[in-house]
Amino acid sequence: MGGLGTAPAIFSPREVMKLPVLLDGKPDYPRRAREDGITGVVMVYVVIGADGRVEPAYTRIQRSVPGLDEAAIESVSRWRFSPALGHDGRPVRVKVVIPVKFALK
Repeated sequence: MGGLGTAPAIFSPREVMKLPVLLDGKPDYPRRAREDGITGVVMVYVVIGADGRVEPAYTRIQRSVPGLDEAAIESVSRWRFSPALGHDGRPVRVKVVIPVKFALK
C-alpha cells in the first residue's frame, strides 16, 4: 500500500442502506428576518461524514430564501446526525439536501 491517501467515497442517498438521521439541531432564526416576517424553506446541500458531522467544505445553498440562507448554513453546520450506513453496515459519507424550515409560530 502507501502512496497518496484519498478521502473515502461520497455516496448518494440511494447508494446507502440507511440514511443519516438528525440527532440534534434546529435552525437559529435570525432576529432581523423574524422581525421582517421572512419565512420559508432553505434547501442546503451537505455531505455528512462517517462521524455524523457536516463537512463544511461541501455545504452550499440548493434553494435560497433571501435573508435566511446564512442562518440555514450556520445552523446545519452545527447539527449532528447518525451516520449513513453502507451496504456492509459500516458508516459512510453521504451527500444529501436538507430542508431548513423557518416559520413564525
